[in-house]
Amino acid sequence: QVIINHLKSLLNESDAWVKERAKNALKYLSQIAANRSEILNDQELKRTEQDLNQPIEGLQEQKQSILEKQETDLLLLSSIIEDRNDNKLCKRIISSGIVESLLTIFTTRDLNSITQTYSSAFFQLTHPSSGEVRLLIYDKKPFPGLTRLLEHTDILVASDAIASILNIQLSGINTTPESDPHPHYETIQESDGIKKIFALFQKNGSKYSRDRSALCIGFLFRAREISDQVMRQEIINHLKSLLNDSDALQEERAKVALKYLSMNTVNKTEMEAEGFTIPK
Repeated sequence: QVIINHLKSLLNESDAWVKERAKNALKYLSQIAANRSEILNDQELKRTEQDLNQPIEGLQEQKQSILEKQETDLLLLSSIIEDRNDNKLCKRIISSGIVESLLTIFTTRDLNSITQTYSSAFFQLTHPSSGEVRLLIYDKKPFPGLTRLLEHTDILVASDAIASILNIQLSGINTTPESDPHPHYETIQESDGIKKIFALFQKNGSKYSRDRSALCIGFLFRAREISDQVMRQEIINHLKSLLNDSDALQEERAKVALKYLSMNTVNKTEMEAEGFTIPK
């Protein structure tokens, strides 16, 4: 308990080296379930939720203090859940209200004040995690906030957002028959999400964000025509290119996305141009 509390306090350090080492130490300790429960106990989660809901008000120094407190809370959260498939813990975090608090920040706060600490913490909740956890996050209506982050000038924040959208989307694929349109299409469209996803794709800020943008659109238009000809051509061509990607997971996802798109005759005609064979 004493060691854990001291490591938590080091996350407030101005020295980036010390802060990073403390984060890593907490991550190592969290390999044991009992330590995870101690580090992110209910009191800690409640405090984090309250900190995230605190308005950024007052003098500049006070505002900075609030932001630093929020970032410290999220660094702690990330250090524990990063690369860890702990459904029980994720459910506790979701129940605490932290997801809603982050989404409120994504939706309402000035984009320039949202650092990757915020977007990364949200992403960690979507990966690795079960379909059940992702559906619980979907129930919190995440797309307005996440699609807004796609317009962030920091490509790392935008990348976290598109990856989070993709992960949540993947949970929706299995909730309806494969021949049906994607169940998240309408909810993403409500916030002009497809246009924003395609804009991120065209921005080409990184291969990571471009690949995931293409996959998102490929999945969203399952059995549905991509009526925008430019979008249809560019997305299909990019998905085709991913069939030779060095990342086996992205290659497999591209194969599935192309199969979904081919369920529509217009998409299929575009796809089969130049003799392309649709993957089985």
